[in-house]
Amino acid sequence: MEIALIFLAVILVGVFIWLFSIDGSYHVKKSQVVEASRERVFDLVADFKTWPTWSPWLCMEPDARVDVTNNGLGTGAVNSWVGDLVGTGEIEHLDIVENASILQEIRFIKPFKSKSEVYWRFTEVDGGCEVTWGMKGKMPFFFKFMAKQMEPWIRMDYERGLKMIKDFIEKGKIDSEVKIDGVATLDGFDYIAIRETCPMYEVGPSMKATFAKINELCEKEGVESDSAFSIYHKFDFTDPECTYSSGVPVNQSIVLDGEFYKEIYPTIKAVKVTFKGDYEHLGNGWAAAYSYARYKRLKVNKKIDPIEIYLNDPSNETDPANWLTAIYIPVK
Repeated sequence: MEIALIFLAVILVGVFIWLFSIDGSYHVKKSQVVEASRERVFDLVADFKTWPTWSPWLCMEPDARVDVTNNGLGTGAVNSWVGDLVGTGEIEHLDIVENASILQEIRFIKPFKSKSEVYWRFTEVDGGCEVTWGMKGKMPFFFKFMAKQMEPWIRMDYERGLKMIKDFIEKGKIDSEVKIDGVATLDGFDYIAIRETCPMYEVGPSMKATFAKINELCEKEGVESDSAFSIYHKFDFTDPECTYSSGVPVNQSIVLDGEFYKEIYPTIKAVKVTFKGDYEHLGNGWAAAYSYARYKRLKVNKKIDPIEIYLNDPSNETDPANWLTAIYIPVK
């Protein structure tokens, strides 16, 4: 017993030394050019009442409770939220320089307590306004190890939010609707596909080129399919590269050559999210799926790659607002 206690004490001392050695600070920022005046962009961000429209978190859980003080405007105004996926917290305007900058403090209560500085910068550029959204702070002592893990996720959230700000101002709408279906079964299927690796920022154009090759093969071989998909083999926001396969289900023999391959996607139990809207905002659906898995404490099955299935064809349905995508994250 005494030896066990000594061993435990040594481990605890080691953990404390390790935590003391970690910086625990983080700083993330993203920028986006919006084709509008600096005043227009500033007014949108400065008004907390508009945040549910473009928030990268509330789009996952539109039924979360949201309250604002001071009519959502001016120094001292507070925007608070309570939800299952978004947790509990609040953000306050600390300092506002008209049409130039906003300084805020965000205070998280659940899933754990922490606070950070949030800042916005609005700069006139050719073609409109460059808006920069940043966050910096320090993790609580026992969570210091999470600081660097958090940065890519915050960066992704900010990127999603800035895209929605851009669409809302430039188009007057955001083609993004998330429906969490819960845990579902996806039946396995045979498929043909092309596997590609590309920089994260080129995934969209790369997939477009990949599907052009697949469509050409399908026309040549007389393959008919009512859906298409992409499987993500490596999609890590801490890594600059993404590896994916895009393809179509098949139930017939087909002659393949070159970069094409044939495989079977297995039957899986998965968190399912149905996303309706522009593929530019598909990240909202993925964020909701992973947030739901964490909330329900579901263990992701890392032996099977996640998949998104495109339920209609953009060449037939030309309005991005009506594009349907089913997202599946395999769980155990």
